[in-house]
Amino acid sequence: MSEILAITCPGGKQCSRLIPLLYKKGKFTLRLAAHSQASANKLKERYPDAEVVTIDLQSFADCLKLLKGATAINAVLPSLHSHEKEIGFNLVDAAVAESKRDGNVFKHFVLSSVLGTQHRNLLQHDLKSYVEERLFLSPINCWTILKPGNFLDAYPVAALAAQEKPVLEKWWKPEHENSVIALADLAEASAKVLNERESHYLAEYPLVSTLPISETDIIRIIEKRIGKKIEVKTPSFETGVNKLLNSLYGGEGKGAGDLGLGLASDGDLRGDLVRDTLEHLILFYNRRGLKGSPNVMRWLLGREPISVEQWVDSVAPK
Repeated sequence: MSEILAITCPGGKQCSRLIPLLYKKGKFTLRLAAHSQASANKLKERYPDAEVVTIDLQSFADCLKLLKGATAINAVLPSLHSHEKEIGFNLVDAAVAESKRDGNVFKHFVLSSVLGTQHRNLLQHDLKSYVEERLFLSPINCWTILKPGNFLDAYPVAALAAQEKPVLEKWWKPEHENSVIALADLAEASAKVLNERESHYLAEYPLVSTLPISETDIIRIIEKRIGKKIEVKTPSFETGVNKLLNSLYGGEGKGAGDLGLGLASDGDLRGDLVRDTLEHLILFYNRRGLKGSPNVMRWLLGREPISVEQWVDSVAPK
């Protein structure tokens, strides 16, 4: 009988790439945490052999339900959410409770955190640092923390290629360098950790695919591939915050939208706190970048991580 692997935020960017590497592969039966009935229906249609449960991650009782009888969890937290820390605490505490239950089979807690949780000016990083600490101080010694950088897949290459005069709007200045990660690399590394399990206990893995590179240089690579000059627009600070908030949540933090967050209703967000987080984020990236080394990714995958050029080639129209 295959083991149960619980996955949170299954409709989000990370898990949409991870799930196909684990689904119907023999080791795991997937238990997917949907945030609404509509989300559950989509997940069931996409993964008919998975167990789909409707879960409010802000409810400790629901988190206990999610973990009951599970061997492992791949915990992706709803970043840029005002209750992210509480959700993380619920999942860690539910895993601790499950590990103490008679007949339990729980063996692995994989947390998808973020590169550089020491950057407390980035409020979403600060929240994740508390969840990491909750794991460190827990009695379970079967955890692994993955710390990915900024997603390379956020660049809309196909959409830019389709425009006669492509325009890319960035909410912060694109001159500063960041280390970026291809979601395909992150998914492969995550699957490896979940499948190999014990050899990754008590490990923290900073994960990026590239050395630091400016967004300006990434845009130049995209321009070369699509054969078009891209106009980059940076709005004012307030306009950037408003547009980013609208892009993520459709307004003043009124709801999570269909982001696979595992949240019960549109009333779950504190819009003022979300705005604080986005303001700090834009101010940080206007002056600094998030930098890391691809060495750990190279070691985990046993190959060179995906380069910016390779990624652009893979997503650009043929």
